[in-house]
Amino acid sequence: MRSSTENIYQQKVNQVIDYISSRLHEPLQLNVMASSINVSQRQLLRIMHSALNESLYSYVARQRVERAVLYMQTEEMNLTKLAGMVGYDNPQSFSKAFKKQFGISPKAYMNELQSRLTGYVKSSGNRQNHLQSEICEEGDLELVYIRIIGKYGEDEPYEIAWNKLIRFLKDKQVLSKETRFIGLSFDDPNITKSEYCRFYACASVKKKIIPTGEFGTIQLRKGKYAVYTLIGGYSGLQELYNNISVNFDYTLRHGMAFEEYISCSEENSKEQITKVYIPIK
Repeated sequence: MRSSTENIYQQKVNQVIDYISSRLHEPLQLNVMASSINVSQRQLLRIMHSALNESLYSYVARQRVERAVLYMQTEEMNLTKLAGMVGYDNPQSFSKAFKKQFGISPKAYMNELQSRLTGYVKSSGNRQNHLQSEICEEGDLELVYIRIIGKYGEDEPYEIAWNKLIRFLKDKQVLSKETRFIGLSFDDPNITKSEYCRFYACASVKKKIIPTGEFGTIQLRKGKYAVYTLIGGYSGLQELYNNISVNFDYTLRHGMAFEEYISCSEENSKEQITKVYIPIK
């Protein structure tokens, strides 16, 4: 595939994934999605299956129920409201889709998930039991991103993605001392199979960037966050997230959690500093 064709292909994939992510509460029509990127419905299905390693229909169904798990972790709500928030007309259809994905009811799944997370924290020796956090208010944050789909933290794809992002920023002349390097983990590996986990390697930008090729843009909306600091290698992030889930002292709000990479040391990972931002009310 020629470079220009590849860039167009990557841009269309980004557009569709971001379109779906922002509209899971709506009916998603294949003809509308195909029209939005100027391809036929057949082409859309082929392009997305190649990019996602699963059919577009399976991807959307999985995204709906996995988003529902996130909402259930945020607040208690009845099945009717929950079904509507992830695009189902009635709770019966939602429950059927949920059981198809996870094999059990939503309530049973949440009980099982909480038990599993508690077990993870105990087995880790509860090293981060006494979580310390600070509260901060963040303004709107404009980001340019490159997407990775696969197991979180794999060395080679992450190194390639971050290097590509740095080159892109330099080419656009938007890299500065004020640039913030952000990680967006769209999926929870306790819920999503590792090969389907989506990670956005991001950098903050002060001006509008026109998305090209595999690079896209996204905005984090302003809001309040509980901020936790991890000192040490990135391998400790999942343990920190598990511990936050089990020992969280705030009320979550609907929003995007993110990581900010304050310092990185290839020679000594113990000196690395990562801040984890959890959206709260």
